[in-house]
Amino acid sequence: MAVLTIERTFRASPERLFAYLTRTELLLKWWGPEGTTVAEHNLDLSRTGPWWFVLVDPRGGRHRVSGEVLEVDAPRSVKFTLVVEGPGGRAAIDSVVRFDVYPAADGGTRFVLTQSGLTTDQMAAASKMGWVSTLARLEQSLVLAETEMEEE
Repeated sequence: MAVLTIERTFRASPERLFAYLTRTELLLKWWGPEGTTVAEHNLDLSRTGPWWFVLVDPRGGRHRVSGEVLEVDAPRSVKFTLVVEGPGGRAAIDSVVRFDVYPAADGGTRFVLTQSGLTTDQMAAASKMGWVSTLARLEQSLVLAETEMEEE
């Protein structure tokens, strides 16, 4: 089984980044690859228990994604299962994702995403593409929020 690890550094405090990783109203600003939107949802990674959402791709295709939050250690980590439904409702991806947040030496925050349980290298490559795009949206959301705070 393949394991995907992505590391990034964000110009935000660990507490602020963790809020963006777990709170529904902030997740909805960036969750999903560029060009996608979240339709109906029960997306709350701030507490243990089930979550789900329907992702709408740029062509209007709808994809159900669900899982269960397994652990929350605010503001350090959140661990959850991630199931992407494929044709016929069968799981195309069934994995475990962990977000880890560490204070960075420069005052920002080091972020580590680990996704395990990926059954093929092709699945890991597709997941990586999705996460890289999604994390770019997270960075844009954080920068926009910082700019708005400076303007106030």
